[in-house]
Amino acid sequence: MTDTTSAPDPRPAFTAAVRAALPVALRVPAERLSRPTPCEDFDVATLRGHLLTVFLRVAHVGRGGAPFDLPHVTTDVPDVDAALQRAADDAVAVWSDPDLLDRTLTHPAGPMPGRALLATYTGEVLTHAWDLGVSLGRPVAVADDVVAAGAAPSRRILPPGRRPAEFPFGDEVPAPEDATPLEALVAWLGRDPRWTPAT
Repeated sequence: MTDTTSAPDPRPAFTAAVRAALPVALRVPAERLSRPTPCEDFDVATLRGHLLTVFLRVAHVGRGGAPFDLPHVTTDVPDVDAALQRAADDAVAVWSDPDLLDRTLTHPAGPMPGRALLATYTGEVLTHAWDLGVSLGRPVAVADDVVAAGAAPSRRILPPGRRPAEFPFGDEVPAPEDATPLEALVAWLGRDPRWTPAT
């Protein structure tokens, strides 16, 4: 496995990604929960439940658990906003421990050092924030360097072009020449950067 001990600390970018995602995901009016998203199998309500799982998984794997100990979508939560906020805060708090960065932890793609694992979740959080944002008309406010930190590991892990059916992300979509860094990331992860709820 590649030595990652000299890789940048991924925690500032992950925290920034979480802080960018929450304003998009919280306080969604009930009548908008059934809107479609770029994730074909998820409407807004289901995607918020998946984002909740992502936050819960980040904390869970940091504590030594396996990601698939938790369901793909967390449902039956009385107050999703409160649960998202609580899970996001917990994920950031768990990873305040610097010892996690070089500890081997369990990722869906296999065991990897904590600093590499957390960077992959930065990209996933940003992608789902974008998914919700384009569905709800809520642009994601995030710095390009945070996007770059989340994009780098996915470009190492995922092959370009067509991907096997078992991969959790779809085939690469060509990004327009004028794509923003976030649009380039979501295109790499199988989204059409020009997607709208009408498409």
